[in-house]
Amino acid sequence: MITNHFIKALLFIICITTVLFTIKEDVHSHGFYIVEKPHIHPPRPPHPPFPPHPIPPRPIHRFLPLELKEVKIAAKIRDQVAQTTLEQTFYNPSNRRVEGTYIFPIPENAEIESFQMEINGNMTKGEILNAKKAKEIYEKIVRESKDPALMEYSDKAIFKIRIFPIEPKKEKKIKIKYKELLKKDGRMNAYKFPLRAEKFLTKPVNQISLKISIDSENELKSIYSPSHKIDIEREGKKSALLSYKEKDILPENNFEILFSTHQDDESSIGFDFITYKEKGNETGYYAMLISPGNWRPDTLIPKDVIFVLDSSGSMRVKKLDQAKAAINFCLKSLNKTDQFEIIRYSTETESLFGNLKSANKKNLNLAKVFIQKIEAGGGTAIEEALLEAIKTSTPKNVKDSKRPRQIIFITDGRPTIGETRTDKIIDRIIKTHHPIKKNTRIFSFGIGTDINTKLLDLISQKTKASTEYVLPEESIELKISRFYSKVAQPVMTNISIKNESSVRLSEEYPKDLPDLFKGDQLVTLGRYKINQKNEENFRAFMQGSIAGKQVKFNLNEKINPNRDNAFIARLWATRKVGYLLEEIRLHGESEELKDTVVKFARKWGIVTPYTSYLILEDEESRGVPIARQSIGNRKVTPKSNNITIQEARLIRRKIEAESFLGFSKNETGDSAVAASRASNELKSANQSGAFRDAYKESQYGNTNHNFKQQATRRIAGKTFFQNASGWIDSLASDESYKEEIKIKFGSDSYFKLLYQRPENAKWLSVGTNLQIVIDEKLYDITNSE
Repeated sequence: MITNHFIKALLFIICITTVLFTIKEDVHSHGFYIVEKPHIHPPRPPHPPFPPHPIPPRPIHRFLPLELKEVKIAAKIRDQVAQTTLEQTFYNPSNRRVEGTYIFPIPENAEIESFQMEINGNMTKGEILNAKKAKEIYEKIVRESKDPALMEYSDKAIFKIRIFPIEPKKEKKIKIKYKELLKKDGRMNAYKFPLRAEKFLTKPVNQISLKISIDSENELKSIYSPSHKIDIEREGKKSALLSYKEKDILPENNFEILFSTHQDDESSIGFDFITYKEKGNETGYYAMLISPGNWRPDTLIPKDVIFVLDSSGSMRVKKLDQAKAAINFCLKSLNKTDQFEIIRYSTETESLFGNLKSANKKNLNLAKVFIQKIEAGGGTAIEEALLEAIKTSTPKNVKDSKRPRQIIFITDGRPTIGETRTDKIIDRIIKTHHPIKKNTRIFSFGIGTDINTKLLDLISQKTKASTEYVLPEESIELKISRFYSKVAQPVMTNISIKNESSVRLSEEYPKDLPDLFKGDQLVTLGRYKINQKNEENFRAFMQGSIAGKQVKFNLNEKINPNRDNAFIARLWATRKVGYLLEEIRLHGESEELKDTVVKFARKWGIVTPYTSYLILEDEESRGVPIARQSIGNRKVTPKSNNITIQEARLIRRKIEAESFLGFSKNETGDSAVAASRASNELKSANQSGAFRDAYKESQYGNTNHNFKQQATRRIAGKTFFQNASGWIDSLASDESYKEEIKIKFGSDSYFKLLYQRPENAKWLSVGTNLQIVIDEKLYDITNSE
């Protein structure tokens, strides 16, 4: 019998696949290679012959463990039509020739006549099979391979083609083209490519690259990827080039791009509103996208920048040299209309000019000399330095008060001179930072881990700015330079949105909108509820300041909950958890806050400092034997494998306490920096992978080295947690189901359940051992013989 482990070892995907945590995953084009097990003829019978051998079984279909070397995706989008070219290079690492069939699920709106396949320079014809025939093929493969991963494609037509042999240790390139009509929702267009291949690949792809060109008859405004961090280069008002590249990666999410087009005579700032609502819920989720588009104002917006540099003894040599180089980079990026000042501080403060000066050649040369002479030594007078910077930024007249002002605060330590108490320093800053200075943002850079994270984070929070932490192994110069490149050209400040409709908005994140910069894309997420049945439109206006002038932009969008926008719900939940964790970290833990974090972590599969404790709690509720439970690498008793239930619960309580000790109590050190970086990743989440990035950040310095990361998957509105070789629906632990039904994987009952509705196929594709709640029934699916 071929084991499930063996099947996994043979698993291979050529293109890429599915899930973004959406309710309706439009799994577009994903190609895979199915190889026939070679028929091995028996040797000639000896003389005299032995009794005849049984007839060998028919070859069965398998995925081949080919190595995917490279994936190139190039798309050209013209208005609503996209032409995609996919190039793949894969390698046969085995010692035998391989041949088989390439299957490519056809995107829903693709023009079938445009499909082409090029194999090593030769054009090859294939066969188009409708969804019914494709489903038969998928089901046959699933029954034989005992792997349900393909069933999420069961409603797709396919492009099927025979592949020529791949020689041992050789590469083969495949190229395929297709056209599709993009989905459009109001002014918003959506392009998707299935890049997720984690469950099909056994090793990372060497390189994945994607380039998309967009050309539109109307002006391009919002360009946003909820799945990946992309580079955007705008070419005029109606064109843009998007790119993404990664090396040695197991793709976890499908690629998705949203872009809006506006009439040429519409507002200069893009202001879009998209929604999503789960079935049966009155309250939905929304995302507002605010974009400056290809911002090219007639005149540059003047700003004031004050650099505050720590020159205490701990900044000696490398740290100070890098920080000085970073400030020099920022000075070169100043515009002629800008003003600037430099404040050095250690035991005392020292200013370059004593006030703001124009960024002309003479003053910039003086600044260069001043920076060069700075040497490290003395204590750290943080309060005095910040108050001096705020005083310097005080506008002298009404005209100056309208200029954006930025304080770039750089430190590697804790306050040791003057006031050292965090709450007292914050109180002084708040009192000094009065309304007339509402245009001042204090951006903090913490270098190393011996810093007061609570102080820096509260300063940024109170001034609608942000904090960046530079770890010892990271480049200070690179980190600050990259940051400043993003904020060098402010477009709109003091942004606020006023709702003028009966649609009720709630739980918005971020709570306070930051400033909008050139090349930026603001995304605000929240909940909405329609209070009047006949209300079809959301009406609001956005106001703010551009070049010192108050401006106003109107929004009137039809509310059309789109199930393709399911990413909004999880991004909103991720941000909410981030804000709750920051509240706990900065102001202390409460039972109510903790319970809310646990609730969202469980529902949405978001990694938090409580995650490890939840694993233990779930294992106990499911009756996992104590010896197999995840109690960490702890030697609490001489015979930890034979501990009692009481001892196991004691360990759990200790784990729970320790999991939050560094997160909520420590203000300095590795654990404090890790906690701050993790919560910042969550509360500023714009892409689906933010919670995984947050988990990586939280592990800096091995602060949680005893805890394991529980695998989670969000598929079609459900969250599944992995436990041993099985997957469990998060609803199963709530015990809200009314009936329990056992089903054997691959049986007629299994396929009957799978075809009941489209979501079932996607849910059941997660694995062969699965507990899932559907229509208040718990289905216990097992692959045991």
